[in-house]
This record gives sequence, C-alpha cells and structure tokens, in this order.
Amino acid sequence: MKKTALCLLILSALMSCKEEQQTRKEITVNYPHTNTVDTVTTHFGTEVKDPYRWLENDRSPETEAWVKAQNKTTFGYLDKIPFREELKGRLEKLWNYEKIGAPFKEGDYTYFYKNDGLQNQYVIYRYRTGEAPKQQLYF
Repeated sequence: MKKTALCLLILSALMSCKEEQQTRKEITVNYPHTNTVDTVTTHFGTEVKDPYRWLENDRSPETEAWVKAQNKTTFGYLDKIPFREELKGRLEKLWNYEKIGAPFKEGDYTYFYKNDGLQNQYVIYRYRTGEAPKQQLYF
C-alpha cells in the first residue's frame, strides 16, 4: 500500500512538472558579437592578456555602439518576461517604507538622512543641536 501511494505521488509530481514545462515559452537570446584585440600588459614580469581593453574607453564610438547593442539585447529579453510587472509591484510594495539614517553631529548641528520610501536618493536634514528637529532641508 505504501509503495503504491509513493509511486502515485512521484508520478503526479512528474506529470505536473511536464505540464509546467509545456506552458513555458522559451526565450532565445542572441548576444551581439564582442570584438577582441591582442593586448598584453606585463605586470611584475607576468604577461596579462586583456582582449577587452578597448571597452575601457567609454567615450569611443565603438564602445558606445557595443553598449547600445548590449542594452537592446538585455531590454529585449527583460520585456518578454511575463511576470515582470507583478514582480515590480511586489518589490515596490516591499521597499516603500520610510527609512531614517542614524543622526550625526557636526558643529552646532545634527544631521540625518531620510528617504520617504521610493525616492532615488536619501535627503539630508539638519537641525540645531538641542532644538527639536524641524526637518529643514539642507543643501
């Protein structure tokens, strides 16, 4: 009896995996070609090959074209993810809370950082030490 129940359990698990795989759409990614160059640098007597050194020049037209091609590939893939908006909404809900950094003193003032939730950067506030915080914006 136990063996039969175990076999049925394994069989149903395998069948559910097969059904799940059939509903998924495979996304193929065609990465753009990345050129390589023959660059060798010697550091303390050891030769180090650096075939992608040309990408360090971030102002060159070649690097700019490479970055645009990579971004096109990346965002083309990300846009095809069916649950992307659902995931974005869930993360936004998790991250949307007030965050306040530890206060620190400089001279006559006390400073602290604050983020209302979804701000890109924290805002720095200050108040005169010994007074109640008025949360005056400091630039």
